[in-house]
Amino acid sequence: MAQIIKQPNGKYCLFSTVVDSVTHYDCTPEEIIEIQKEKATSGIEEKVKGIIKKLEDGGKPYYQFTMNYDEMIETIKEGNSEEESKYVKSIIEK
Repeated sequence: MAQIIKQPNGKYCLFSTVVDSVTHYDCTPEEIIEIQKEKATSGIEEKVKGIIKKLEDGGKPYYQFTMNYDEMIETIKEGNSEEESKYVKSIIEK
């Protein structure tokens, strides 16, 4: 995790509590935002890849809440209506 620290010159740096040092310095607020967006995007990409790999390997990435396709359609039917579940199936299975 990184802390945003205001430097004496008015710009900002990122201090990493992992390495106990500065990872970026002399940044504007906009640059800090871009750095954080890139980190977040990278984290999301890794998370999605991990979920997909578990699904491909037959695992349960959402533990006991992991649904297969048929369970998803049944949940839509129970939570909404049979018409809604048929509509979703018609879109996905076309």
